[in-house]
Amino acid sequence: MITFSTLLQTTSLVLVAPLAAYASTSVESSDVAGQIAELRAEIAQLKQENNEGWLTEQRSADIRGVVQDVLADADTRASFQDSAATAGWKKGFFLASPDGNFSLKVGGQLQVRYVLNSAKDQNTEWGFENRRTKLSFSGNVFDKSWTYKVKGAFSRSGGDFVLEDGYVQKKFDGGLAIKVGQFKAPWMREELVSSSKQLTVERSIVNEYFNQGFSQGIQLGYEADSFRAWAWAGDGIGSRGFGLARFNSQNTNWDRTATNYSFAGRAEYKISGDWSQFNDFSSKRGSNSGMMAGVSAVTQRANQNLSAAADGTKVYGITGDFTWDMSGASLFVSGVWTNVDSPNAGGDSNPWGVTIQGGYFVTESVEAFVRYEYMDFDPSLLANVAKYDGFTVGGNWFINSNVKFTADFSYNFSSLAAGAFVASSAGFRTDEPGEDGQWAIRAQLQLLF
Repeated sequence: MITFSTLLQTTSLVLVAPLAAYASTSVESSDVAGQIAELRAEIAQLKQENNEGWLTEQRSADIRGVVQDVLADADTRASFQDSAATAGWKKGFFLASPDGNFSLKVGGQLQVRYVLNSAKDQNTEWGFENRRTKLSFSGNVFDKSWTYKVKGAFSRSGGDFVLEDGYVQKKFDGGLAIKVGQFKAPWMREELVSSSKQLTVERSIVNEYFNQGFSQGIQLGYEADSFRAWAWAGDGIGSRGFGLARFNSQNTNWDRTATNYSFAGRAEYKISGDWSQFNDFSSKRGSNSGMMAGVSAVTQRANQNLSAAADGTKVYGITGDFTWDMSGASLFVSGVWTNVDSPNAGGDSNPWGVTIQGGYFVTESVEAFVRYEYMDFDPSLLANVAKYDGFTVGGNWFINSNVKFTADFSYNFSSLAAGAFVASSAGFRTDEPGEDGQWAIRAQLQLLF
């Protein structure tokens, strides 16, 4: 027989058992949720770590790529510097493409000069000057037949930078070449030889009076084994020997041209030697012997743009020269004459001059020289009171291929009275009326780079 207590116990078990089971299930579910949360946290951490590793590897690859590019560029630059065909020194600094079709040469010239002058009845004067300070850029483009040159000089007074050479030249097969731009017309040979390669401290007074300077125009040239020639047409030549027809077209606009025409031509015949040896007036010991003869002609007519008095003035001129290199000694002889017809100002005049100079190497690096020159400014214009009739004697010391020291002494037997051409480059000044016997000492250090 089931008692009341037995029934109560049985009911309690029935009611408590589900609750216990539910409690146990709740505890287990809570544990599972916690585990899932932990797993999710671990997965997230792993993902982050994997992502950071991937970024690190990518960054490392990028850095390696940059380093490789830098090293490759450094190798290219090193190769560029090591190749003598692309960069270096050859009578000046140069850069060039490996095939030589593009090149740039940079050079310069410095001439520092001391001058002492003595003229009768005047105080002795002396001083220093930067006679020449120049920079030049030259080379070729596209191929070696297209060449260019841009050269300028700082002025002796004020230091302004002034363009001298600025031209383009094209060489063709068969020795032909065309040059256009600003350069020296083919007139006086002494002027065509660079100022850095003269025999004495400065070019002759005759040359300074008749020289062509820089002009704008076009030139046709031809060169063969023993003969070469040039024909030039341009805006005007600024030779003092042209009188009222003188017009310097250097750095001028087309509408400032003061000539109706201006033509010059030159021909040279090489008797022996190489053309390159006639680029200077010295002949060092052991160098090739050679002889060359040249002749030049010029004509020019001024127009009203110059002045009313100069309008119609015509000039004709001729010059001839002979150069002889004797492997340790040299000789140069030159003569020039012009006829200036000025219908609006005094008629004709005929200035002329001659120059004879020679050098001799007393040692491998020391050269002695002497020069005599005579110039008549034309008595009809200057009443026969002004001439240059003098000599220069001195020497060169070739310290190395780029540094030269030159010193000389010049004396004028005649008078450089008022109205005469006085060349400051020669170290001279105007004489007092009736006085002559002026002399000058010059010393110069030249550096080429």
